[in-house]
Amino acid sequence: MEIRQRRIWSRHAFSTCIMLTGWRKARARRAALAARKAAAEQAPDAGARLVEHFPDAFWPAIHQIVAGYRPIRDEIDPSALMETFALEQARLCLPCVTAPAAPLQFRAWSPGEALVKGAFKVDEPDPRAPVLTPSLVLVPLVAFDKAGRRLGYGAGFYDRTLQALRNAGAVTAIGLAYAAQEVRRVPVDAHDVALDAIITERGVIRP
Repeated sequence: MEIRQRRIWSRHAFSTCIMLTGWRKARARRAALAARKAAAEQAPDAGARLVEHFPDAFWPAIHQIVAGYRPIRDEIDPSALMETFALEQARLCLPCVTAPAAPLQFRAWSPGEALVKGAFKVDEPDPRAPVLTPSLVLVPLVAFDKAGRRLGYGAGFYDRTLQALRNAGAVTAIGLAYAAQEVRRVPVDAHDVALDAIITERGVIRP
């Protein structure tokens, strides 16, 4: 009877912990989205400054495959950074949603090429474009902290994707954000994947 009670208590404590983390994430997400919106309005050219702050140690080599993203919901714009990489002969790709609980798929794309509306009405490359496996991933986010922890929208796409990429080989994950999106500590679950660095319009944070 005592062992059974302990097991029941353990399950209850685990469920409570998950609920508490979820509540903390939701609260942090609301505050960070408001901060990001304000930062986007005050510094519309912040994305262009990412180029000057991107560390040489992470700068892609010729023909290296780099995954970028198309900004939504006031996300900092990586276009200038991606165009610079393309000029220096990196190969670019963009994420595509294939299923709600699956890792993202990346398809080849070059600046200027047409995009189509994919899942969640996000712009994606043509479905006929080649599938690529990036070794450098530029990651959008809602909030971050100095330890490299990232808060997203809650669907877990990038956590699943980065974990799958890391299981398959070496990959570097760089978060892109406004400096105003930094928080003291991002609440995390066991499945959350940390970033290797975060680049903002003010500089670089390397855990």
